[in-house]
Amino acid sequence: MDPHRALESLQRLILENELPRKDMALFGVSCPYCGKSDRIRPLEPPDTLSLSGEDQAGYEQLWRQLAPPEMGLGVCKFCQNPVALGANGDARSLLPE
Repeated sequence: MDPHRALESLQRLILENELPRKDMALFGVSCPYCGKSDRIRPLEPPDTLSLSGEDQAGYEQLWRQLAPPEMGLGVCKFCQNPVALGANGDARSLLPE
C-alpha cells in the first residue's frame, strides 16, 4: 500500500475506534503538520490493543508499515494526523520526503 493510502487508512482506524484509548498527552511535543503543541497522544502498539477482527489486522499491518524501527506512532488530537514518535521525544511526519 502506498504511504498516502496507508496514512489515510490509519487515520480512519484512529477515528472509527477512538484511538488512543489512553488520553495521555506528550508535553513539549509539536505536531509536524499543524504545529500545535501538547496535542500529541501516543497510540497503543498492536500487541497491547484489542480491536474487532479486520480492524485489528489492519492496525497491525499499518503499524508495521508506518512505524519507523525503534519508534512508536501517535496522533495529533488537533488535526487528527498520525505521527511517528522519536526516541528523543519528538514527533515526525509519516509522509515520505
